[in-house]
Amino acid sequence: MNINEKTYKTKLAYYIIQGSYWMSICISSSYAAFYLQSRGYSNSQLGVILALGNIAGFILSPNLAAVVDRSKRISIYHCLLALLSLQGLLLVLFILIPGKSLLPALLYCIYIAVVTAINPLNTELCFQLSQWSRPVNYSFARGIGSLCYALMALLLGQLTLHFDAAMLPFAGLLCLLGQSFPLLYIFRIQRSCAARQLNSRNGNSKQTQGLSLSAFIAENRRFCVVMLGIALIFFSYNIPDYFLINIARSVGGDTGDLGGISAFKAMMEIPVMLLYVRLTHKFRCSSVIRFSAFAFAAKAAAMALAVNVFGLYAANLFQALSFALMIPSMVQYVNLVIDHRDSAKGQAIANGMMTLGAVFANFIGGYLLDLLNVKSTLFIAAAVSLLGALICTLAVETKKA
Repeated sequence: MNINEKTYKTKLAYYIIQGSYWMSICISSSYAAFYLQSRGYSNSQLGVILALGNIAGFILSPNLAAVVDRSKRISIYHCLLALLSLQGLLLVLFILIPGKSLLPALLYCIYIAVVTAINPLNTELCFQLSQWSRPVNYSFARGIGSLCYALMALLLGQLTLHFDAAMLPFAGLLCLLGQSFPLLYIFRIQRSCAARQLNSRNGNSKQTQGLSLSAFIAENRRFCVVMLGIALIFFSYNIPDYFLINIARSVGGDTGDLGGISAFKAMMEIPVMLLYVRLTHKFRCSSVIRFSAFAFAAKAAAMALAVNVFGLYAANLFQALSFALMIPSMVQYVNLVIDHRDSAKGQAIANGMMTLGAVFANFIGGYLLDLLNVKSTLFIAAAVSLLGALICTLAVETKKA
Protein backbone atom coordinates (compact mmCIF):
# COMPACT_ATOMS: atom_id res chain seq x y z
CA MET A 1 0.00 0.00 0.00
CA ASN A 2 1.55 3.32 -1.07
CA ILE A 3 1.64 6.52 1.02
CA ASN A 4 -1.25 8.22 -0.79
CA GLU A 5 -3.51 5.22 -0.39
CA LYS A 6 -2.64 4.96 3.31
CA THR A 7 -3.35 8.67 3.78
CA TYR A 8 -6.75 8.38 2.05
CA LYS A 9 -7.79 5.33 4.08
CA THR A 10 -6.59 6.94 7.30
CA LYS A 11 -8.68 10.05 6.60
CA LEU A 12 -11.71 7.93 5.78
CA ALA A 13 -11.26 5.92 8.97
CA TYR A 14 -11.07 9.12 11.03
CA TYR A 15 -14.20 10.51 9.39
CA ILE A 16 -16.05 7.28 10.26
CA ILE A 17 -14.82 7.58 13.86
CA GLN A 18 -16.15 11.14 14.13
CA GLY A 19 -19.45 10.22 12.50
CA SER A 20 -19.99 7.22 14.76
CA TYR A 21 -18.97 9.17 17.86
CA TRP A 22 -21.49 11.95 17.28
CA MET A 23 -24.19 9.39 16.62
CA SER A 24 -23.39 7.97 20.07
CA ILE A 25 -23.59 11.51 21.51
CA CYS A 26 -27.09 11.82 20.04
CA ILE A 27 -28.08 8.68 21.94
CA SER A 28 -26.35 9.51 25.22
CA SER A 29 -27.32 13.20 25.47
CA SER A 30 -30.24 14.20 23.25
CA TYR A 31 -32.17 11.04 24.15
CA ALA A 32 -30.91 10.83 27.75
CA ALA A 33 -34.01 12.48 29.25
CA PHE A 34 -36.33 10.32 27.14
CA TYR A 35 -34.44 7.14 28.09
CA LEU A 36 -34.19 7.86 31.82
CA GLN A 37 -37.76 9.10 32.08
CA SER A 38 -38.90 5.86 30.43
CA ARG A 39 -37.20 3.99 33.27
CA GLY A 40 -39.09 6.04 35.87
CA TYR A 41 -36.64 8.79 36.84
CA SER A 42 -37.97 12.31 37.49
CA ASN A 43 -36.52 15.48 35.94
CA SER A 44 -34.60 16.21 39.14
CA GLN A 45 -33.25 12.67 39.36
CA LEU A 46 -32.15 12.53 35.73
CA GLY A 47 -30.59 15.98 36.19
CA VAL A 48 -28.49 14.61 39.06
CA ILE A 49 -27.56 11.49 37.06
CA LEU A 50 -26.41 13.48 34.03
CA ALA A 51 -24.66 16.07 36.17
CA LEU A 52 -22.68 13.47 38.12
CA GLY A 53 -21.76 11.77 34.85
CA ASN A 54 -20.52 15.06 33.43
CA ILE A 55 -18.57 15.82 36.61
CA ALA A 56 -16.84 12.46 36.28
CA GLY A 57 -16.13 13.23 32.62
CA PHE A 58 -14.85 16.69 33.56
CA ILE A 59 -12.36 15.09 35.97
CA LEU A 60 -11.45 12.18 33.71
CA SER A 61 -10.80 14.09 30.46
CA PRO A 62 -7.88 16.38 31.43
CA ASN A 63 -6.24 13.67 33.51
CA LEU A 64 -6.31 11.22 30.60
CA ALA A 65 -4.96 14.00 28.36
CA ALA A 66 -2.15 14.66 30.83
CA VAL A 67 -1.24 10.97 30.63
CA VAL A 68 -1.16 11.15 26.82
CA ASP A 69 0.98 14.33 26.91
CA ARG A 70 3.53 13.00 29.41
CA SER A 71 3.65 9.20 29.16
CA LYS A 72 6.11 7.29 26.99
CA ARG A 73 4.16 4.04 27.21
CA ILE A 74 0.46 4.95 27.16
CA SER A 75 -0.68 6.34 23.81
CA ILE A 76 -3.90 7.98 22.73
CA TYR A 77 -4.90 4.62 21.20
CA HIS A 78 -4.64 2.82 24.52
CA CYS A 79 -6.89 5.40 26.18
CA LEU A 80 -9.48 5.37 23.40
CA LEU A 81 -9.67 1.59 23.19
CA ALA A 82 -10.03 1.31 26.96
CA LEU A 83 -12.86 3.87 26.99
CA LEU A 84 -14.65 2.18 24.09
CA SER A 85 -14.39 -1.22 25.80
CA LEU A 86 -15.87 0.19 29.00
CA GLN A 87 -18.64 1.88 27.01
CA GLY A 88 -19.54 -1.43 25.38
CA LEU A 89 -19.74 -3.15 28.77
CA LEU A 90 -22.04 -0.43 30.11
CA LEU A 91 -24.40 -0.66 27.13
CA VAL A 92 -24.70 -4.42 27.61
CA LEU A 93 -25.49 -3.88 31.30
CA PHE A 94 -28.27 -1.42 30.38
CA ILE A 95 -29.85 -4.21 28.36
CA LEU A 96 -29.46 -6.78 31.12
CA ILE A 97 -30.56 -4.59 34.06
CA PRO A 98 -34.08 -3.19 33.54
CA GLY A 99 -36.15 -0.73 35.55
CA LYS A 100 -35.34 2.06 38.00
CA SER A 101 -32.80 1.51 40.75
CA LEU A 102 -29.53 2.89 42.05
CA LEU A 103 -27.37 0.61 39.89
CA PRO A 104 -28.64 1.73 36.44
CA ALA A 105 -28.36 5.35 37.60
CA LEU A 106 -24.75 4.80 38.63
CA LEU A 107 -23.98 3.00 35.37
CA TYR A 108 -25.47 5.88 33.36
CA CYS A 109 -23.23 8.32 35.25
CA ILE A 110 -20.20 6.29 34.18
CA TYR A 111 -21.57 6.03 30.64
CA ILE A 112 -21.82 9.82 30.30
CA ALA A 113 -18.30 10.22 31.72
CA VAL A 114 -16.83 7.74 29.25
CA VAL A 115 -18.57 9.24 26.21
CA THR A 116 -17.50 12.74 27.29
CA ALA A 117 -13.87 11.74 27.78
CA ILE A 118 -13.61 10.34 24.25
CA ASN A 119 -14.21 13.68 22.51
CA PRO A 120 -10.96 15.54 23.33
CA LEU A 121 -8.96 12.41 22.60
CA ASN A 122 -10.62 12.16 19.18
CA THR A 123 -9.71 15.81 18.59
CA GLU A 124 -6.11 15.28 19.61
CA LEU A 125 -5.94 12.18 17.40
CA CYS A 126 -6.73 14.41 14.42
CA PHE A 127 -3.70 16.60 15.12
CA GLN A 128 -1.44 13.65 15.81
CA LEU A 129 -2.36 12.20 12.44
CA SER A 130 -1.33 15.50 10.83
CA GLN A 131 2.03 15.31 12.61
CA TRP A 132 2.48 11.81 11.19
CA SER A 133 2.01 13.10 7.60
CA ARG A 134 -1.64 12.01 7.53
CA PRO A 135 -3.27 15.49 7.47
CA VAL A 136 -6.97 15.51 8.39
CA ASN A 137 -9.27 18.55 8.13
CA TYR A 138 -10.81 18.66 11.62
CA SER A 139 -13.67 21.04 10.77
CA PHE A 140 -14.61 18.82 7.79
CA ALA A 141 -14.51 15.73 10.01
CA ARG A 142 -16.62 17.52 12.63
CA GLY A 143 -19.10 18.48 9.90
CA ILE A 144 -19.44 14.81 9.03
CA GLY A 145 -20.07 14.21 12.73
CA SER A 146 -22.92 16.72 12.66
CA LEU A 147 -24.39 15.09 9.54
CA CYS A 148 -24.33 11.66 11.20
CA TYR A 149 -25.82 13.17 14.38
CA ALA A 150 -28.67 14.61 12.30
CA LEU A 151 -29.33 11.29 10.56
CA MET A 152 -29.29 9.44 13.87
CA ALA A 153 -31.66 11.98 15.46
CA LEU A 154 -34.14 11.58 12.60
CA LEU A 155 -33.90 7.80 12.73
CA LEU A 156 -34.32 7.60 16.51
CA GLY A 157 -37.18 10.10 16.39
CA GLN A 158 -39.14 7.69 14.22
CA LEU A 159 -38.01 4.48 15.88
CA THR A 160 -38.95 5.70 19.35
CA LEU A 161 -42.47 6.41 18.12
CA HIS A 162 -42.87 2.71 17.25
CA PHE A 163 -40.57 1.01 19.78
CA ASP A 164 -39.83 1.79 23.40
CA ALA A 165 -36.64 3.35 24.76
CA ALA A 166 -35.13 -0.08 25.40
CA MET A 167 -33.82 -0.08 21.82
CA LEU A 168 -31.42 2.81 22.53
CA PRO A 169 -28.59 0.69 24.05
CA PHE A 170 -28.62 -1.52 20.95
CA ALA A 171 -28.22 1.58 18.78
CA GLY A 172 -25.36 2.61 21.05
CA LEU A 173 -23.59 -0.69 20.47
CA LEU A 174 -23.76 -0.20 16.70
CA CYS A 175 -22.20 3.26 17.07
CA LEU A 176 -19.51 1.75 19.26
CA LEU A 177 -18.53 -0.70 16.53
CA GLY A 178 -18.39 2.22 14.09
CA GLN A 179 -15.73 3.82 16.27
CA SER A 180 -13.77 0.72 17.23
CA PHE A 181 -12.92 -0.88 13.87
CA PRO A 182 -11.62 2.31 12.17
CA LEU A 183 -9.59 3.11 15.29
CA LEU A 184 -7.99 -0.34 15.21
CA TYR A 185 -7.22 0.17 11.51
CA ILE A 186 -5.50 3.52 12.18
CA PHE A 187 -3.63 2.00 15.11
CA ARG A 188 -2.30 -0.81 12.92
CA ILE A 189 -1.11 1.55 10.18
CA GLN A 190 0.24 4.27 12.47
CA ARG A 191 1.80 2.09 15.17
CA SER A 192 5.38 2.71 14.13
CA CYS A 193 4.70 6.42 13.55
CA ALA A 194 3.04 6.64 16.95
CA ALA A 195 6.09 5.15 18.60
CA ARG A 196 8.36 7.65 16.86
CA GLN A 197 6.06 10.52 17.78
CA LEU A 198 6.01 9.54 21.43
CA ASN A 199 9.79 9.20 21.50
CA SER A 200 10.19 12.55 19.78
CA ARG A 201 7.74 14.26 22.09
CA ASN A 202 8.96 12.76 25.36
CA GLY A 203 12.60 11.93 24.63
CA ASN A 204 15.01 11.75 27.51
CA SER A 205 14.69 15.38 28.53
CA LYS A 206 12.08 16.76 30.87
CA GLN A 207 11.96 19.90 28.76
CA THR A 208 10.11 18.02 26.00
CA GLN A 209 7.37 16.91 28.39
CA GLY A 210 4.13 18.77 28.82
CA LEU A 211 3.30 20.58 32.05
CA SER A 212 1.42 18.97 34.89
CA LEU A 213 -2.26 19.89 35.01
CA SER A 214 -1.83 22.30 37.95
CA ALA A 215 1.19 23.98 36.31
CA PHE A 216 -0.72 24.31 33.05
CA ILE A 217 -3.59 26.14 34.79
CA ALA A 218 -1.15 28.45 36.61
CA GLU A 219 0.64 29.42 33.39
CA ASN A 220 -2.49 29.89 31.26
CA ARG A 221 -4.76 32.02 33.48
CA ARG A 222 -6.22 34.13 30.67
CA PHE A 223 -7.07 31.00 28.74
CA CYS A 224 -8.85 29.67 31.83
CA VAL A 225 -10.93 32.87 32.12
CA VAL A 226 -12.08 32.35 28.52
CA MET A 227 -12.96 28.81 29.50
CA LEU A 228 -15.12 30.19 32.34
CA GLY A 229 -17.12 32.12 29.75
CA ILE A 230 -17.40 28.96 27.65
CA ALA A 231 -18.73 27.05 30.68
CA LEU A 232 -21.48 29.65 31.20
CA ILE A 233 -22.40 29.60 27.52
CA PHE A 234 -22.64 25.82 27.48
CA PHE A 235 -24.69 25.84 30.68
CA SER A 236 -27.34 27.71 28.71
CA TYR A 237 -26.82 25.60 25.60
CA ASN A 238 -27.21 22.27 27.40
CA ILE A 239 -30.45 23.00 29.24
CA PRO A 240 -32.53 22.86 26.03
CA ASP A 241 -30.23 20.18 24.64
CA TYR A 242 -30.69 17.72 27.51
CA PHE A 243 -34.30 18.65 28.31
CA LEU A 244 -35.49 19.15 24.73
CA ILE A 245 -38.26 16.58 25.17
CA ASN A 246 -39.71 18.72 28.00
CA ILE A 247 -39.47 21.88 25.88
CA ALA A 248 -41.03 20.19 22.85
CA ARG A 249 -43.91 18.86 24.94
CA SER A 250 -44.48 22.31 26.49
CA VAL A 251 -45.31 23.71 23.03
CA GLY A 252 -47.33 20.69 21.87
CA GLY A 253 -44.57 18.48 20.43
CA ASP A 254 -43.64 14.81 20.94
CA THR A 255 -40.66 12.46 20.46
CA GLY A 256 -41.02 12.80 16.70
CA ASP A 257 -40.40 16.54 17.11
CA LEU A 258 -37.49 15.74 19.42
CA GLY A 259 -35.83 13.83 16.61
CA GLY A 260 -36.75 16.41 14.00
CA ILE A 261 -35.46 19.40 15.97
CA SER A 262 -32.26 17.56 16.93
CA ALA A 263 -31.66 16.68 13.29
CA PHE A 264 -32.44 20.20 12.07
CA LYS A 265 -30.03 21.64 14.64
CA ALA A 266 -27.26 19.36 13.45
CA MET A 267 -27.99 20.11 9.79
CA MET A 268 -27.47 23.81 10.50
CA GLU A 269 -23.94 23.04 11.66
CA ILE A 270 -22.79 21.11 8.60
CA PRO A 271 -22.20 23.84 5.94
CA VAL A 272 -20.38 26.11 8.38
CA MET A 273 -18.12 23.36 9.69
CA LEU A 274 -17.32 22.11 6.19
CA LEU A 275 -16.36 25.64 5.10
CA TYR A 276 -14.69 26.74 8.34
CA VAL A 277 -11.16 26.58 6.90
CA ARG A 278 -12.15 29.16 4.28
CA LEU A 279 -13.55 31.41 7.00
CA THR A 280 -10.18 31.38 8.77
CA HIS A 281 -8.64 33.05 5.70
CA LYS A 282 -10.88 36.09 6.20
CA PHE A 283 -11.50 36.33 9.95
CA ARG A 284 -9.30 36.03 13.03
CA CYS A 285 -10.03 33.12 15.35
CA SER A 286 -10.62 35.51 18.28
CA SER A 287 -13.20 37.44 16.25
CA VAL A 288 -15.06 34.24 15.36
CA ILE A 289 -15.17 33.24 19.04
CA ARG A 290 -16.63 36.60 20.06
CA PHE A 291 -19.25 36.50 17.31
CA SER A 292 -20.30 32.93 18.04
CA ALA A 293 -20.52 33.64 21.79
CA PHE A 294 -23.18 36.30 21.22
CA ALA A 295 -24.93 34.03 18.70
CA PHE A 296 -25.30 31.51 21.55
CA ALA A 297 -27.01 34.21 23.63
CA ALA A 298 -29.34 35.04 20.71
CA LYS A 299 -30.25 31.38 20.31
CA ALA A 300 -30.98 31.00 24.03
CA ALA A 301 -33.29 34.03 23.89
CA ALA A 302 -35.06 32.69 20.80
CA MET A 303 -35.64 29.32 22.52
CA ALA A 304 -37.20 31.12 25.50
CA LEU A 305 -39.49 33.15 23.24
CA ALA A 306 -40.71 30.19 21.14
CA VAL A 307 -44.43 29.50 21.52
CA ASN A 308 -44.76 26.48 19.22
CA VAL A 309 -42.69 23.76 17.57
CA PHE A 310 -42.04 26.01 14.57
CA GLY A 311 -40.49 28.55 16.96
CA LEU A 312 -38.10 25.90 18.27
CA TYR A 313 -37.00 25.13 14.72
CA ALA A 314 -36.53 28.86 14.04
CA ALA A 315 -34.43 29.28 17.19
CA ASN A 316 -32.11 26.52 16.01
CA LEU A 317 -31.23 28.52 12.90
CA PHE A 318 -28.76 30.22 15.26
CA GLN A 319 -26.96 26.87 15.58
CA ALA A 320 -25.06 27.70 12.38
CA LEU A 321 -23.70 30.92 13.90
CA SER A 322 -23.12 29.67 17.43
CA PHE A 323 -22.17 26.03 17.98
CA ALA A 324 -20.98 25.43 14.40
CA LEU A 325 -18.51 28.32 14.67
CA MET A 326 -17.50 27.87 18.30
CA ILE A 327 -16.42 24.22 18.14
CA PRO A 328 -13.80 24.44 15.36
CA SER A 329 -12.70 27.93 16.42
CA MET A 330 -12.12 26.73 19.99
CA VAL A 331 -10.04 23.80 18.71
CA GLN A 332 -8.04 26.28 16.60
CA TYR A 333 -7.74 28.72 19.51
CA VAL A 334 -6.20 26.06 21.73
CA ASN A 335 -3.61 25.26 19.07
CA LEU A 336 -2.76 28.95 18.63
CA VAL A 337 -2.38 29.99 22.28
CA ILE A 338 -1.26 26.76 24.00
CA ASP A 339 2.19 25.18 23.69
CA HIS A 340 2.08 22.12 21.41
CA ARG A 341 3.45 19.92 24.21
CA ASP A 342 0.28 20.65 26.21
CA SER A 343 -2.18 20.48 23.32
CA ALA A 344 -4.00 17.39 24.60
CA LYS A 345 -4.52 19.07 27.99
CA GLY A 346 -5.66 22.28 26.32
CA GLN A 347 -8.22 20.43 24.20
CA ALA A 348 -9.35 18.42 27.22
CA ILE A 349 -9.81 21.54 29.35
CA ALA A 350 -11.76 23.29 26.59
CA ASN A 351 -13.98 20.22 26.25
CA GLY A 352 -14.07 19.94 30.04
CA MET A 353 -15.46 23.45 30.48
CA MET A 354 -18.18 22.67 27.96
CA THR A 355 -18.84 19.59 30.07
CA LEU A 356 -18.85 21.70 33.25
CA GLY A 357 -21.59 23.79 31.66
CA ALA A 358 -23.51 20.58 31.08
CA VAL A 359 -23.00 19.61 34.73
CA PHE A 360 -24.71 22.73 36.03
CA ALA A 361 -27.32 22.55 33.28
CA ASN A 362 -28.29 19.09 34.50
CA PHE A 363 -28.15 19.86 38.21
CA ILE A 364 -29.86 23.23 38.04
CA GLY A 365 -31.95 22.69 34.91
CA GLY A 366 -33.74 19.63 36.26
CA TYR A 367 -34.62 21.37 39.53
CA LEU A 368 -35.69 24.58 37.77
CA LEU A 369 -38.02 22.61 35.49
CA ASP A 370 -39.61 20.93 38.51
CA LEU A 371 -39.68 24.11 40.63
CA LEU A 372 -40.66 26.70 38.01
CA ASN A 373 -41.65 25.97 34.41
CA VAL A 374 -40.05 25.60 30.98
CA LYS A 375 -40.31 29.30 30.03
CA SER A 376 -38.78 30.62 33.25
CA THR A 377 -35.94 28.10 33.01
CA LEU A 378 -35.14 29.13 29.43
CA PHE A 379 -35.13 32.85 30.27
CA ILE A 380 -32.65 32.18 33.10
CA ALA A 381 -30.50 30.24 30.64
CA ALA A 382 -30.57 33.15 28.19
CA ALA A 383 -29.31 35.57 30.86
CA VAL A 384 -26.45 33.26 31.82
CA SER A 385 -25.52 32.83 28.15
CA LEU A 386 -25.21 36.59 27.73
CA LEU A 387 -22.92 36.79 30.76
CA GLY A 388 -20.71 34.05 29.31
CA ALA A 389 -20.53 35.88 25.97
CA LEU A 390 -19.37 39.07 27.71
CA ILE A 391 -16.62 37.20 29.58
CA CYS A 392 -15.38 35.56 26.37
CA THR A 393 -15.35 38.89 24.57
CA LEU A 394 -13.27 40.57 27.26
CA ALA A 395 -10.84 37.71 27.93
CA VAL A 396 -10.12 36.14 24.51
CA GLU A 397 -6.53 36.67 23.41
CA THR A 398 -6.08 38.62 20.18
CA LYS A 399 -2.27 38.77 19.75
CA LYS A 400 -1.84 35.06 19.01
CA ALA A 401 -5.35 34.37 17.73
